[in-house]
Amino acid sequence: MSFLRILPAQVCLLLLAALFMRLGFPLIMIIPLTLMLMGALLVPWSEVRAVMAVVMGLCALLWGFMTYLRVEERLAYGEPWSRLAGILAGVALFNAGSAWLVWRSRRAGRSASEIQATVQAPSEQQVGSTATQQ
Repeated sequence: MSFLRILPAQVCLLLLAALFMRLGFPLIMIIPLTLMLMGALLVPWSEVRAVMAVVMGLCALLWGFMTYLRVEERLAYGEPWSRLAGILAGVALFNAGSAWLVWRSRRAGRSASEIQATVQAPSEQQVGSTATQQ
């Protein structure tokens, strides 16, 4: 598992936990923190990858919805809203990019046994070819 491919997803999950804490749902923040631990520990990446990609996609939609709600609130009060929209849209795009990185991590999705099998397979073929040459 490539650390640089999982790092944005970890940051996104941390942002999601902070959002839940800010909204007043401290028990729901256990879900993103648990996913962070699953990604950081040695849980097989092929099992976690699909769940993480779906959660990151839903987070991007959630941040987009939060952007819409906050901008509407600012417009209703007559306050400046463009900087808020830019920041929250950037967070939503960062989440979408993280979902894409997690989903596209094919190399990271291979288990250790598959990698070991591909490394050992050519050596076994070479042994078989030298045996037939003799």
